[in-house]
Amino acid sequence: MAENIQNLLARMTLQEKLLLLAGESTWRTAQIPRLGVPKLKVSDGPSGARGEIFGESVPATFFPSGVSLGATWDVELMYEVGQAIAEQTKTKSASVILAPTMCIHRHPLGGRNFESFSEDPFLTGKLASAHVKGVQSKGIGATPKHFVANDQETDRFKYNAVIAERALREIYLLPFQMVVRDADPWCMMSSYNMVNGKHCDSSRELLEGIVRNEWGWQGVVMSDWGGTNTTVEAINAGLDLEFPGPPLRRSKQLLESALAESRIDLDQVEKSAGRVLRLLQRTGRFEHAPDEPEYCQNDDQTRELVLRAATGGIVMLKNDVGALPLRPSERISRIAVLGPNAKRVVAGGGGSSYINAPYWTNVYDSLKEAFKGTETEFVFATGAKVHRHLPTAPLHVLTDPVSAIPGAAVEWHLGHDLSGQPVTTTHIDDLYYICFGTTPPEIGVETGYSFRVRTILRPLSSGLHQLSLASIGPSTMSIDGKVVSSQSGSIHERAELFFQYGSTEDKFSLNLVQGQDYEVQIDYHSHDRQLHPEYEALMLPMEDKFQGIRFGYEEQDAEDLPSTAAAVAAECDAAVVVVGRDKEWETEGQDIPTFELPGQQVRLIQEVSNVCKRVIVVIQAGTPVEMTKWIDGVQGVLYTWYQGQELGNAAAAILTGSQDATGRLPVTFPKRLPDCPAYPSFSGEQKTIQYSEGIFVGYRWWDMTETAPLFPIGYGMSYTKFALTPMDISTTTLRRDTRLTLTVRVDNLGGFTGPGRQTIIAWLAPKGITRLQRPKKQVCAFEKSDSLVLGESIEVKLEMDAYPFGVFDLEKGLWVVDANTEFDILVGTTAVDATPCWTVEVPKEISWIHKISA
Repeated sequence: MAENIQNLLARMTLQEKLLLLAGESTWRTAQIPRLGVPKLKVSDGPSGARGEIFGESVPATFFPSGVSLGATWDVELMYEVGQAIAEQTKTKSASVILAPTMCIHRHPLGGRNFESFSEDPFLTGKLASAHVKGVQSKGIGATPKHFVANDQETDRFKYNAVIAERALREIYLLPFQMVVRDADPWCMMSSYNMVNGKHCDSSRELLEGIVRNEWGWQGVVMSDWGGTNTTVEAINAGLDLEFPGPPLRRSKQLLESALAESRIDLDQVEKSAGRVLRLLQRTGRFEHAPDEPEYCQNDDQTRELVLRAATGGIVMLKNDVGALPLRPSERISRIAVLGPNAKRVVAGGGGSSYINAPYWTNVYDSLKEAFKGTETEFVFATGAKVHRHLPTAPLHVLTDPVSAIPGAAVEWHLGHDLSGQPVTTTHIDDLYYICFGTTPPEIGVETGYSFRVRTILRPLSSGLHQLSLASIGPSTMSIDGKVVSSQSGSIHERAELFFQYGSTEDKFSLNLVQGQDYEVQIDYHSHDRQLHPEYEALMLPMEDKFQGIRFGYEEQDAEDLPSTAAAVAAECDAAVVVVGRDKEWETEGQDIPTFELPGQQVRLIQEVSNVCKRVIVVIQAGTPVEMTKWIDGVQGVLYTWYQGQELGNAAAAILTGSQDATGRLPVTFPKRLPDCPAYPSFSGEQKTIQYSEGIFVGYRWWDMTETAPLFPIGYGMSYTKFALTPMDISTTTLRRDTRLTLTVRVDNLGGFTGPGRQTIIAWLAPKGITRLQRPKKQVCAFEKSDSLVLGESIEVKLEMDAYPFGVFDLEKGLWVVDANTEFDILVGTTAVDATPCWTVEVPKEISWIHKISA
């Protein structure tokens, strides 16, 4: 393999090698037909293989979010999910998937936390490694991201994370080091931000010094999209591939200038080109290089896996007086399913990981289906407004005037002014429409174009309705020929919509009549900000590639929604209140603005709990929310995270007890934000974030400060009762080549007729004073038991080696386990019930830089 690549490199010109170091288009690498070097397509992302189109894409399986997968604590499941996502990637003619996301949950308001697994680096590294192995077992390249310390979205392109080296090594780099050591990913993606004053894509210390020289990894490092910040420095630092293309920093003109001044390290060019060629070889592109139309594969086996993964991630936080399960066999006359998320599809957070699924489920429909054939009556009330912006205009009030189906027509024009006849017309369902490098073929890559969105609006009621317009470039909205709103498209008026590229939302009111047709027209002109030199310093990465409009619409509603829902619940035997956030509250491009459930949801829960004796709250969110104002008044709480296309069926399975609740928290749930380790520094000041908590991230902080969280990491209730009994440890002496095996018996003591599984967590805790500061304890192993029925027992084995015991010694530049140290090994299910079981001694120093050698 290496010999073939060297022969190919020897035949390439310098210009051809440089051509390989940047994308040819948004999702494809460059090709060199002269030498038979094919292009390669990549695809987002962590929740499934979306394909190359935002929004109106070919459907793809929508898997649970990363934090929900983290809540399974299930390495084998992660491998299966990786395999399934690889097969989905093939349906999009792609050879690399841009996943997994494996940044640390440093603060509960991190906007993209939902994509990542955990606050704990060890758990993150283990799950990510299994995911990568699963993906690559199917011949698809995985791309762990974002390297490194991409732990917030505020100022994500420019912030500087100031991190002490021990914290950088032991918390933020460690998961990537584990995935390199255990899974050898074929790719890795650099992050947008700076670390200690240097952008990650241009950091020779990170890429060349640590990743290449220390870790010995030779996969492809690609930039995040628009995240290549320099021409010369990034190449010399070892960033192999700039995305998207056509390149901004590696354009022919910039490269020729740098070469003429001898500023580019040609050895690095050779190495990077070789790594890209090796990726093409690993993915089989030289033998078979398809780039066929994308298609949807929606098979029973994948649907079953998604449901199993989604169900396995749901965490039961409270279940008083047998509030759960709601058994169809019970004589429940009436169940209220309430809340803004009860009938909505809240499948994932917003941004590049969102998928257009082949089908959707919601809690109301799935729970009602579970009671099919019974006499139980189901009632519904919205209960609360929760939207951050006006909701996008729903399909059931819109008609495409061209195709006469729900949605809107988009008429495309060459040139800015919408003159002449449209060159083509397309259809959209979603009136939050983003065009990202995906104009129709008739438009091509023209920089100056315009489009007109046309739809027929038919209100369901009469009254003073709310409408809004937002866009990236200049736009005008007309209704029945009269202009009602416009946006300047100024770069100075950016807000949180459209990945922060778009305008503020212009809201206005109109009196509309029920059943009457209104012709809505939105004229949009591409902004072409890249053509204005005065904008260069103000433009965000990829700003030239994003275009789009958003049409918001809400009919008049003066009803007191929480009170109405409470009145409904008062007549019911049980109330399931489905609350949380959605993809406009938790999204790529911005952090979460509030810890509390947004909108009227807290009052909804409080009012319902005042009138109903059996209230179960179902929370759909990617991070913890504030609960202290209402949790004591309800009987049950399920945390369902974001579950993709099976969110409704998974929630119904746990609510009805057809499946046991086996999810366990992968993050600590605080009582209040000031208790959190990153509270003083998140989200920074003047684009600088001091990681002042050091190595004390997550549960380590709560241990050190002796602060009680609302729920500790590892917490989760089951319908059955388990007992753990530590049985044996293979050795109590830790040496360089030791592999410790812990044996723990798990007993199912009953309370639930169906099978259940328990998560066992092992922790290491240093005894006495240590030379280098350590957490009181940290996760060193975990295992998910097999399913156990009532009265059954099983012995579970937890395997560990010396790696989790190490700390990074700054003076030695090595990972070290000091001689003559002792560690207690604790076993339990959470950070607060871990019990010391054995003591392990270390007679001789163990040290390593990447791998422990004999």
